[in-house]
Amino acid sequence: MTPAKVQHLLEIHSQKRNRPDGSPYISLGFSAECLIAEKSGQSVKEIELQALDNDIVPERYCRNQTSLSNRDQRKLLQSHVAVIGLGGLGGTVTEILARIGVGTLTLVDGDSFDDSNLNRQILSSPANLGKPKAEVAAKRVNEINPAVEAFPVETFFTSKNSENILRDVDLVIDCLDTITDRFVLETSCQALSLPMVSAAIAGTSGQATVIIPGDPGLKRIYGSAKKAPAKGIEASIGTLPFAAIYMATVECAEAVTILLGKPPELQNRLFLADVKDHTSDLVDLC
Repeated sequence: MTPAKVQHLLEIHSQKRNRPDGSPYISLGFSAECLIAEKSGQSVKEIELQALDNDIVPERYCRNQTSLSNRDQRKLLQSHVAVIGLGGLGGTVTEILARIGVGTLTLVDGDSFDDSNLNRQILSSPANLGKPKAEVAAKRVNEINPAVEAFPVETFFTSKNSENILRDVDLVIDCLDTITDRFVLETSCQALSLPMVSAAIAGTSGQATVIIPGDPGLKRIYGSAKKAPAKGIEASIGTLPFAAIYMATVECAEAVTILLGKPPELQNRLFLADVKDHTSDLVDLC
């Protein structure tokens, strides 16, 4: 089907609506997206992209506005993010990115869910115990937003598979739970000139930073990779769910900022927060 015919279908099935503040917009409901995709032989993502090109807002994104413009939303749909680690941080990061409309997600974890994950990992449930985290994450993305392409990678990230995993990626989000693996990921991102959003959690607190290729990065936080401990303090004190969800939200906010071509707030800065007493601080890393 030609773009002109798809545009005609978009015009037929869209409708004028008002945002809560009264400002008007042209809306396209999800059922209409699916109908047009079926008639045209195109994917839901392709239909959403063409709708946004014509200033028609897929209704699922209407509450992203006016924080995000149609151009911003289109840019997110064309972006590709790798989420490395799909536990407490990574599960929530995956959920948020799918809902905001990041178009392609590579989801990496070689682990499967067990009982100890149930307190904080949003993708875990009794029904998912024993299932691969990457498989469950990809299924969840498809349930949330069929316009988002999810590619599960059921293996642990290493220096040997890094180039293959990160091929065609625009940005990497570090949701790993070991410091040594975090350094491996940083080295891979530097070699491939990829920005990395990194976070760590323990107990009721967490930290986050952004590392752009050429930045001093993790060594300003942990010291040299050779001397850094394998595990952080979370290995001894555990993690509460609200700390994981809080820091995952911080990571996503920085990721969206970078994907939209804006300067990240946390480049060469470390954001420290404790949810228990609602304190936070920003530490310069340069």
